[in-house]
Amino acid sequence: MERPSSGNLALVTGANRGIGAAIADVLAENGFRVVLVARDEEALSRQEKKLLASGARTWAFACDLSDEAAVDAMLARVEATVGVPGVIVNNAGFGGPFHRADEVSKAEWDALFSVNMDAVHHLCRWALPRMKAAGFGRVVNISSILGLSGGALSSTYAATKHALVGYSKSIAAEWGAHGITCNAICPGYIDTDMLAKADPVFRKELLRRIPAGRFASPDEVARLVAFVAGPYGGYINGATLVVDGGLSSHLANDLPSF
Repeated sequence: MERPSSGNLALVTGANRGIGAAIADVLAENGFRVVLVARDEEALSRQEKKLLASGARTWAFACDLSDEAAVDAMLARVEATVGVPGVIVNNAGFGGPFHRADEVSKAEWDALFSVNMDAVHHLCRWALPRMKAAGFGRVVNISSILGLSGGALSSTYAATKHALVGYSKSIAAEWGAHGITCNAICPGYIDTDMLAKADPVFRKELLRRIPAGRFASPDEVARLVAFVAGPYGGYINGATLVVDGGLSSHLANDLPSF
C-alpha cells in the first residue's frame, strides 16, 4: 500500500542511548523523520544535535514516560509541532529489581510496569485511532528474550516483557484491518555500556552460551526495526522476532565444539 506522509515520521522512546539511539540513527539513515523521546534532556539534546549534523530531520522531546500527564503533554506537543507519527517504536524500559520474587516491593513492581508496559499502552492508545484515520501505522515494541522465558532474579522484568509480547499480538489482531501492524522484537544480550560494565566472568559465561559466540551490536536490532517499519515490512504483523545469536534456541549448559 502507498504510505501517507506520516509513514516516514517515526517516534522512538528511550532514544538517547543504547538501542534507542541506534534505532533513531538507522531510521534517519533510511529516510525517516525522527521524533526523539527520553527522560534525560542533556543526553537527548546530544543525540538530536548528532542527527541534525548528519542532515536528518529530527525533533527532541524530553519526557518522563512514567508520568501519564507528562506523556499527554508531550504527545500534544509532537502532534502540534510535527504531526502524528506513522511509526511508533516503544523502546524505553529498564531492568531490575534483580532479586527474588518475594523481595520485590510493590513500589519496585509498579515502577517497572509504569515504564515497560503502562507507557507503551498510553502511546498506543493515543496513536492507534490516529493511525486508523490515516489508514497506516507501524508499532514496534522492544521486548526481550526474557519476554519468552523466565529468569531467576528477574521476575518483574520478565513479567513486563511477557506482557509486552502478548499486548503486541493483541494490537496486531485488533488493528491489522486498518493498515496497522504491531510486532515485538526480543533482543538477547546487546553490546551496550550496561553490558560493558558487567562482571568479566559473567560476560565470559554468557559468550560461551551464545552459539554466535558474540554479543549483538545495537545496530543489528535497529536494522530489524527499520525493516519492520519500512516499505518491505507491511505483511509482518503480530510477530515475535528474536535477535539473540541463537541463545534461546537451546537449553544445553554446554555447547559442542567441532
